[in-house]
Parts: sequence; C-alpha cells; structure tokens
Amino acid sequence: MRRRAYSTVFALVIAGAFAMIHQAHAQDAGSPGDAPYPIALGVGETFDPCKSGHIVCPARVPICDDPKVAVPVDTPDGLGFQGVAPGTTLCSAASSVGPRRIFRITVR
Repeated sequence: MRRRAYSTVFALVIAGAFAMIHQAHAQDAGSPGDAPYPIALGVGETFDPCKSGHIVCPARVPICDDPKVAVPVDTPDGLGFQGVAPGTTLCSAASSVGPRRIFRITVR
C-alpha cells in the first residue's frame, strides 16, 4: 500500500513539473502573429485595415491608446485609422471572426 502511495505522489510531482515547464515555454514562445502590425502614416492619412487584408471585415469596436496620435474614422469601406499628429500608438479593431488585430501606428 505504501509503495502505491509513493508511486502516485511521484507521478503527480512529475506531471506538475512537466505542466509548469510546458506553460513557461508556451509563454516565452509567442507567435509572430501576436505582434502588432506596423503601419506608417502621415498626418491626415488614413489606413484602411479591411483593404489591407489584415483583418476580416466588417471590423468593429476600434480602440487607440493615444488619440492625440491616431484616431478611428469611418471610411467609405468601413473602419479606418487616421494619423492626427507625429508619434506612435497602438490601435486595434475587433474582427467579425476571430480575435482583435493590433496595429502599431507611427505618424510622421
């Protein structure tokens, strides 16, 4: 009976260690698709994420971290991001399917 208890505890310890190592590796790996997609705009220029093919449209719920640099705008084709002033900010939009797509917008 005691031998079975030791075997069970040993198996649980090994499984727990494997799970922790696997989780740490998965967090470090990160997929290249998770990185913000870089966009360069001039002041007053508009980026159309639907036409770019980087998001499945209709795109909705746009968010920009710094509205002094870029803002979401309506375009004839749907959602867009417009450069307001020089700087860099992150903007994102929800896809009609799948997760949000993040864009690193640099306005020159």
